[in-house]
Amino acid sequence: MNHADTLATADVVVVGAGIAGFCTAWELRKRGFGVALVEQRFAAYGASGRNPGALWLQTRRTGLELDLARAGKSKFGDYLDVLGDVFDYHAAGGLFYFESEEQGSIIDAYVKERQQAGLDIEMVSLKDAASLSPILPDSAIGAAYCKDDAQVDCLAFVSAMESACVRAGVQFFRNTAVLSTSRVGDRVTGVRTVRGEISASGVVWATGAWATTLRAEGIDVPVETARVGQLMMQPVESGESPALHGPRGVYGCGALTDLPSFDPTFFEGPARHGGDEEEGLQFADTAVLNRGGSLYIGNSVDGRGSLNPHISLDATQVMVDLARDRYARYKNFGVTGLWAGLGSETPDDLPIVGSIDGAYVNVGHTWGVASGPVCGEVIAAVVAGESNPFAAGLSPDRPTLGDRV
Repeated sequence: MNHADTLATADVVVVGAGIAGFCTAWELRKRGFGVALVEQRFAAYGASGRNPGALWLQTRRTGLELDLARAGKSKFGDYLDVLGDVFDYHAAGGLFYFESEEQGSIIDAYVKERQQAGLDIEMVSLKDAASLSPILPDSAIGAAYCKDDAQVDCLAFVSAMESACVRAGVQFFRNTAVLSTSRVGDRVTGVRTVRGEISASGVVWATGAWATTLRAEGIDVPVETARVGQLMMQPVESGESPALHGPRGVYGCGALTDLPSFDPTFFEGPARHGGDEEEGLQFADTAVLNRGGSLYIGNSVDGRGSLNPHISLDATQVMVDLARDRYARYKNFGVTGLWAGLGSETPDDLPIVGSIDGAYVNVGHTWGVASGPVCGEVIAAVVAGESNPFAAGLSPDRPTLGDRV
């Protein structure tokens, strides 16, 4: 590629303009690096723009998961100081409610374990849970309430980060798909894009589900894709609510499912349309209110191994049926959104952050609302040669990921 084909030059090019990508670009720029940020479509095109923004701490396993989520919540506090109150951060906590006595007994054991982990969590009565949340379903009979959980508007956060990064001097290229890493021998020299080459001595892949495309150039990142669906209704309530988690789908709730007393038969997901159990469709039983009072219901998890972002009919039916069952009082309200985002999964449910094959990765954010901001700081520290308490535990070479090809 000749000089005329050069799109830009930078010290580091970051690929992917979601939460992880923008936070990586910001942290690198803070450290004095010249940064170019490249996105195949537009900011928050992937999972960062298609999720309800729940920042769960209570469901994270004791150890690195919980420590990272705590650091992620603290990082949002730092961004409030930088960006202002423009991304609807509110620390109203989280309610994990139950609908049977059997579930309640397990949730009680879960609360005791979570208290030992240092979380501010307690069992609350149905009356107290209803006073905390105007969207508590009529089917609930009690709940665990954790004051440490929080919620953000991810689209607003990414939009604010985009503006802040551009003001700080980050070059941002939208609608610029990356074709491959550029190399001279084993040395990374930038990336090739559909608009030309971006020359840089470092490349950070913050591409979410699209990290799987790196395998085409021999970089094996142990990430698998998952399609995560949501249903959104028009404004239904004017009051604030904690984020809600229900018992009809505990995907991603490792702190609960790892309990010795956990029995999955008491936490079965909603029935599929016609009674068929379609293999591969799971459910994470959440509901949140945004600042405008719109209700998010979800979320379905399916489409593994695919980059198809369109929600399936089966997943749609599951969420509609559950909404009708739980929220009969809203049956005449309109549905204003039905969408899916492409998420990613790793073997140990932790992000993959560090150096790999001469480049850098910041991917695998299964619960990226909490992990994305702090992992931007982690990868920037790795690039800059700084120490970071999370770097070793999130490294691509950690044993819990298994052997890479």
